[in-house]
Amino acid sequence: MKPIEIKYKESRRRARLNWARSEHGKKLTQNYMKDYRRLPHNKKKAHEYYIKNKAHWGEITKAKERQKNNWGGSRVENQLIIDLHEEWAIKNGYR
Repeated sequence: MKPIEIKYKESRRRARLNWARSEHGKKLTQNYMKDYRRLPHNKKKAHEYYIKNKAHWGEITKAKERQKNNWGGSRVENQLIIDLHEEWAIKNGYR
């Protein structure tokens, strides 16, 4: 089968990027993303991501202080943060 030749690829790409950089294009994209982030499944996903990483933030800082020269290694979860989150989730009907 002969591959399909796409005409005007580069010019359409430039036009799309020019539109996206325009004030009108930026505003429409901004409004779209605000609405997209407010959808229930996206809010839930973002919240879970936040909670998952929140447990590690303090541990990363502590590990950097302990190993100034050779930082790296596995993260240790902070059980207190996880317990508090579970308590909050049960109270607010997420569990």
